[in-house]
Amino acid sequence: MVEGNAGYKTDSVPAMPQDAEEPADMADGDDESQGGEAPPELLDLIDAAEEAKEDAQALAAVIRNIGRRIRMTPDDRDMLSDFEGLTQICAALAEPPHSWTGEAMVAFCNIMPDVCRQSLVNRATLRDGGFVSAAVELLRGGLASKEEATLTAACKAISSTCTANDGNKQAAAQLFPPGEGEETEEVKGPGALLLLLEVLENFPESITLQTEAIAAFRSLIVDDDTRKAECTPSAIENREVVLADAVYPLLREAVRRAFSAAEDKKGAKSDRLNEQALLLLREIARGQDKIQDLSKPSFKLISRSQAFVESQDARLVRAALAALRACAFFEDVRDELALSCETKKYILAMRRHMSTPVVCEQAFGLIAMLLNKNPSMASFLNNSDHEIISLGQMVLNKYPDRPDVSKSVVQTLWSVSRQNEKALLEVKELELFPLLRNLAGDHKDDPKWKGAVDATMNFLREYRQDQGLERKAVYNDYY
Repeated sequence: MVEGNAGYKTDSVPAMPQDAEEPADMADGDDESQGGEAPPELLDLIDAAEEAKEDAQALAAVIRNIGRRIRMTPDDRDMLSDFEGLTQICAALAEPPHSWTGEAMVAFCNIMPDVCRQSLVNRATLRDGGFVSAAVELLRGGLASKEEATLTAACKAISSTCTANDGNKQAAAQLFPPGEGEETEEVKGPGALLLLLEVLENFPESITLQTEAIAAFRSLIVDDDTRKAECTPSAIENREVVLADAVYPLLREAVRRAFSAAEDKKGAKSDRLNEQALLLLREIARGQDKIQDLSKPSFKLISRSQAFVESQDARLVRAALAALRACAFFEDVRDELALSCETKKYILAMRRHMSTPVVCEQAFGLIAMLLNKNPSMASFLNNSDHEIISLGQMVLNKYPDRPDVSKSVVQTLWSVSRQNEKALLEVKELELFPLLRNLAGDHKDDPKWKGAVDATMNFLREYRQDQGLERKAVYNDYY
């Protein structure tokens, strides 16, 4: 086990959940439900799985049909837990002739993206059924046998089950021994984190496996479980381990290797690998020392990220902006990113992908960071070619129900207005202050909007525009 503390501020870069909305034309996976005979209803398939549990080939066929049915009727996916379908399949896979391996196990792993997407109950049921630990063992066995299809399936399973579920992250990482009274199988070696790094190192030519392995690795270190516990999240503990001096160089090389593999083979699959590499870069760019190392010209990581901002793929642009935003915490990188030629790219990317809210959020968030004590950039952004104030108004009106977008936009507008008198005048002329007062008043009691409301109130208070929103004085019993 690797020991040590990475020594960084854990909350410096907000998490980006993998379940965040994505452009509809970029859905992952092949839609097997198109063409051919429609699969039976889900309840019938649950019964069929129970009947076929001792026949590996028959059970695999039923499992594949379950994946097709969920893609056709996604609202039914929680029925797999409600009617104990997942529990029955896990129990069957744990027994001979399967023993958590073979055709049926691989088929079950391959349908995990559909089974787990936006379903907390299914993820928890799978952990209780022993599937998460079994997926790690399948990964270990695939490494020993060099079976690429098995490794890809195991990576899909880990990524799907560990997204937004901290308990599953802990079960897959296997960093610590179980607590007193907890039942667990004997640990057979390194957990998923180090196994995935080994996969990335041993299969550099496989675009698909590289993509799935990086996605699985990210799912273990991203703190995206909204159900916060009092103890330190497992995702943070996992991240501290992989950012320790003994492991971090392997991560940096994994990102470089992924970019190189994607560069050799163009197409949709290479775009998805580039996206995952950028998002992994975002996660490891923490602390000045790490960012300074990643920004070395010889690694070309910053220049690659800047190039992807000009992509036509909204997902790739979102990932590139997120990586640059993380790296912008280091002042030297921030100065490089704030050059006029680069700033123009962020504005153009935002206008090009205005229909994708996460692109708008990341672009405004990056610009807000670059504006720190930078009046020349504020003036540049407010000229007739860029019109950042009117662009911000447009985005606020387009996404009134997105607190993440609102927060980034407000922070940018505030920073520009503080450093450029013409920008402040434009804010008043466009009547943005009444819009911001409404935003703060409508969402002041919603915890999801706390960050956006706080930023808005700070902006309003500075220019004495918070009429009607002032907090009343609170007196103690003495008065």
